[in-house]
Amino acid sequence: MKKILVFINSMSAPGGIERIVSHLIYIWKDKYDITLLVKDEADSSFYVLPDNVRSVSLEQPLKLDMKDRRQRIKAVYGNVLKSHSKLKRFLKQQDFDYIYTTTPLNSLEVYAASPGLKNRLVISEHASAFAVNRVYMAIKKFLYPKALCISVPNKTDCKVYEGWGCRTMYIPHLFTFPAESKNALDTKIALNVGRLTADKRQADLIRIWNRVPDKNGWQLWIVGTGEEEDALKSLIDELGLKESVRLIGYTSDISQMYKKASLFLFSSWMEGFGMVLLESMAFGVPCISYDCPSGPRDVVRDGENGYLIKNDDQEAFAAAVDKAVHMPAEELRKLGDGAFRTVLEWDNDAIARQWDELFSLRETNEQ
Repeated sequence: MKKILVFINSMSAPGGIERIVSHLIYIWKDKYDITLLVKDEADSSFYVLPDNVRSVSLEQPLKLDMKDRRQRIKAVYGNVLKSHSKLKRFLKQQDFDYIYTTTPLNSLEVYAASPGLKNRLVISEHASAFAVNRVYMAIKKFLYPKALCISVPNKTDCKVYEGWGCRTMYIPHLFTFPAESKNALDTKIALNVGRLTADKRQADLIRIWNRVPDKNGWQLWIVGTGEEEDALKSLIDELGLKESVRLIGYTSDISQMYKKASLFLFSSWMEGFGMVLLESMAFGVPCISYDCPSGPRDVVRDGENGYLIKNDDQEAFAAAVDKAVHMPAEELRKLGDGAFRTVLEWDNDAIARQWDELFSLRETNEQ
């Protein structure tokens, strides 16, 4: 049985990447010998993991202040330095067929600790290839061509990484929400879910909402926390939108938010995939999204399950919102039917087979 190491800083948060990793572990658990390596407590996963997965900790937890970007940068790089010797010792004592990582920094940590393992390194990309973080971009351009394979969840970025000389595989993320029933779409609630950061552009979304002259009784609910929270509150006050915009904050059960929505608004500057789009569609909620690099265009089909808007065109986005909030109920439900159908057609079995193909690459190379 092939041995796979899954290396991630922590599984304790209820985040999208953690949920994706937990579901991947479940589809791998009967085929591969899985070891989960984290930096905090070994058994602290927010998501339930299979009993046959071994959890190990480097005992070098990464503590981040999600409201302070500078603190996060300092903490991340300090943690990398402190973790180096522990990771090097762990990898020297083990023998894995494949090492799976989810971030450029974790991937670089593996390479720095044991350069000889680069031909076993499988990097699952979750951010857009067009992300503007110069440090991450430098890491990716240096390291990604050296790795065994880059798993990429959208078609646009696959071409980018192939242009860098990387071996890539287009593998969409597993869908992790059950598609059980469609919302009635009668609540007049437009939802946005995500960290409150400049990259998610909730401030732009609030300005877009302000551009809609007659909101027809609709409210915008923004779910999440982050360093932009105070600025968003001030913007809502400044624009006089207290009656129609709510900052919900953190929730441990996001499905309850989706169940209340009749429209989903996605304003990110860049996204590797945009899992929240699929999650909202699992409840039959149509989506209006910027066509940002690179993921939304693989999920949102303009006029079928929502509307895809030219990136950064606030006027066009506002026009689409205005159209949706005044749309006859049967037309909105038609878009909702298209959204629900998108999820029903999402093929997790095919995605699982793609991972099996990826985990045979070393054998293919050796033949």
